[in-house]
Amino acid sequence: MVPFGRVSPLQIVSVDEKGCFLRYDDETGASAFIPRSQMPEGAGVGSFVSALVYLDDGRVTLTAKRPRVEAGGLAALEVKGSGRFGYFLDNGIPKELFLPFSDSVSEHEAGDVVLVYCRLDHENRMCATEYFEKFFRSKAPSSVHEGDRVRLFPYARTRLGVKCVADLKFTALMHSGSVPSGIRPGKKLWGIISRIRSDGLADVIPAAAGSNHDDAAQPQGAGAGESAASSERKSGAAPQEGSRYGAGSPDAAAVMEVLRAH
Repeated sequence: MVPFGRVSPLQIVSVDEKGCFLRYDDETGASAFIPRSQMPEGAGVGSFVSALVYLDDGRVTLTAKRPRVEAGGLAALEVKGSGRFGYFLDNGIPKELFLPFSDSVSEHEAGDVVLVYCRLDHENRMCATEYFEKFFRSKAPSSVHEGDRVRLFPYARTRLGVKCVADLKFTALMHSGSVPSGIRPGKKLWGIISRIRSDGLADVIPAAAGSNHDDAAQPQGAGAGESAASSERKSGAAPQEGSRYGAGSPDAAAVMEVLRAH
């Protein structure tokens, strides 16, 4: 069984005039349909298609459309509306990503952009949360070293600088003097591990100009920091930028300070 909430290569097992069926469980042989409009040109039985596997109303559903975020990832997504229990976010596929009110740091309106982590709930349904620090290590793994190149997701401002998630594995701090212009929550950039502190926390700096290609390569990763920095970096949830990023969130005003200052 391929993992829910992730894009996986799935094999075409049958084709008709409306589309094709992709096998998502080799043990049971279970398959699900995608329309012909999502089939790669020239694809036929035996071909593989990259497709997202997710649950929609309890039913296994596939789409070859690329989601903006998969389970285990971070992304800044637009709020499309709300219901009785939460918000619906545009994830680039027919099924909107659900953000429960209990996982939101502030109230949002349609058109707001929120930085969220995508996870699976107890029923394996894709959902979002703005409280995502708990999903990442606060200290750098032993495999990470000073000088390593990492993918950074800025997400919060402290008096010391901007907190980032590095390689979707751990948190790191970019000190105020190193913050580049145009930085904003969720805007990915390449960085370098500049220091791994005695307590295991990591400091980062932006990588050299010309290397920050947002769509290049998939994240992989590691991180590190020290006493005063340590306590600050372990607190707080994900803020958003200005009114479009939820002005009521804990660090929103501070993040905007960074944006105005640079």
